[in-house]
Amino acid sequence: MGVSADAATAVPTTLAAAPAPVSSSAAADTRSYVPCPAQGEVSSCDSDGDTIPDVVERVVCGTATCATGREDRDEDGIADWVEVMACGTTTCASPTKDSVRDGIPDYARQIVCGSATCWTDNRDVNSHGVPKWASVVICGTTGCATGHEDYDGDGVSDAIVLASCVSARNPLASTGSMIAIGVILALAAALIGTGIVLSRRRGLYSAALEQGAAV
Repeated sequence: MGVSADAATAVPTTLAAAPAPVSSSAAADTRSYVPCPAQGEVSSCDSDGDTIPDVVERVVCGTATCATGREDRDEDGIADWVEVMACGTTTCASPTKDSVRDGIPDYARQIVCGSATCWTDNRDVNSHGVPKWASVVICGTTGCATGHEDYDGDGVSDAIVLASCVSARNPLASTGSMIAIGVILALAAALIGTGIVLSRRRGLYSAALEQGAAV
């Protein structure tokens, strides 16, 4: 049976058809994006909606949508993306470094309030009543923890466990120290002044005795 002219032309036309153009979205994904700030809550600039800013994912794994949130290159218990949020690289944060020595790790404080020594404590809570710093340790951002997380399954929420490790920073402590230093300095000045006066009196008394003896 002969093949119709239409069929004969249809086959080569189909085989010779040019491949469909590659979507430009992939290229645009790596070229056109608005950088998110590395710190703070994620509300935009998150292509895949996983709460990890695109710019942070790029540092973790190379593209704006590749991170799972579980990467931990240095195996220190801090997810790579959280380390990038805190200090810029995937290996820069320490789970134990605590410059203030109040039980709150520096990396969590960095995300909550911007430095390793800025003020935050258990009273600085998110909308769920979880301390913001503890929320960062639990799940990476200041607002993600609900207070129901229990990593070790012991019946005590992670937020309570973490909060119990914090030593309160009393803002009056430094004031009290300054007052104590001031009192000590005042006493020292008074003693020095008294010593000078007594020394002068002794000098005058000795001079008077010498003058009387000479007469």
